Amino acid sequence: MAKLLTHHDRYHLHAFLGLCALLHFAFRFGSLVLGGVDNFAPTVTSALCLSVHFLLHATSFQFALPAQRIMSKPMIWPEFRVHNAIFAYRHLVCCVIGIWFPDVWCRSSPSILCLGLKIAILSLTCWAADVATERLGSREDRTTNAMPYPASMSAREIAIVKRFYAKSQFAATTLSVFGTPMLSFLSVLAIELASFLMTLVRKGKIEARTYHALYGLGLFVMLPALVATLLSGDLEAELATYRALCVACVAVQGRLVWKWGKYFTWVVSPVVGCVMASALASAVHFKWVCWIGMAWSAGETLLYRPEQPKASGTECPAAKTSGRGSSFFGWVAARPILWNA
Repeated sequence: MAKLLTHHDRYHLHAFLGLCALLHFAFRFGSLVLGGVDNFAPTVTSALCLSVHFLLHATSFQFALPAQRIMSKPMIWPEFRVHNAIFAYRHLVCCVIGIWFPDVWCRSSPSILCLGLKIAILSLTCWAADVATERLGSREDRTTNAMPYPASMSAREIAIVKRFYAKSQFAATTLSVFGTPMLSFLSVLAIELASFLMTLVRKGKIEARTYHALYGLGLFVMLPALVATLLSGDLEAELATYRALCVACVAVQGRLVWKWGKYFTWVVSPVVGCVMASALASAVHFKWVCWIGMAWSAGETLLYRPEQPKASGTECPAAKTSGRGSSFFGWVAARPILWNA
């Protein structure tokens, strides 16, 4: 504990905020999963609780980090810290909008203006992450692709974990703008947990295996949160979750299978996903779409086998394009960054 509480954290404010954040997550998860209640409300209490998370990321910039990423272990570095703040703020801002303007944001089918705002938020977030990468990081050694894994893991096991991480990124992204305030907020847990776990690795408290186990758990707990929302009896919350999952389905297919560019994905997927959600709901009960879709996605991940690399000299030129997704309409290789799908 002594190594975690350092003089760099003035008055231990960051540590205090981190503890408050964990307690806040526990309270919200318990309320939703055990009680089936989304208890965010447009009150001072909700504003104060969310301000803890805004401040947590702001105060993280007081710590000095190695300028270059250490590739041998999952340790925090400057680019990752900026990305985490950007994507956490995306969720938190959308959560605030959903709490104070629920009828416009998530409790009805999105209007053209609302859908445009959602697309703008997704695109601006990707742009901000690209600027951070341009200044602080590498276009090739992306967060998930270059993440060190335990030596005991086989290539297929690592590929499955990466597939799970990537799909979770897409789900979190769509939940941020289409989900309920509660689901948008709860997705922040994995973002903030990743930074904390990387700090523990850097201080020698845990190893890569523990990092991946706990981070994976932080992503997985969104499943019971989704199930609890779909069974909550709140029709508008259930439909919002359904729309988010449909948009995520289109984004996963487009980005990982059809190799869409990142910006193209987040302009097209919200539109196509909403149209698809409406069409499917007119033919079959929307919850069946959710249950079957989630089961299929889980099975596809567990049975996933990565493509074998092509023979030297036969690689398609587009596959060599950076995963940054700067080619808006081009077919680019999908190399998702953590929380920057």
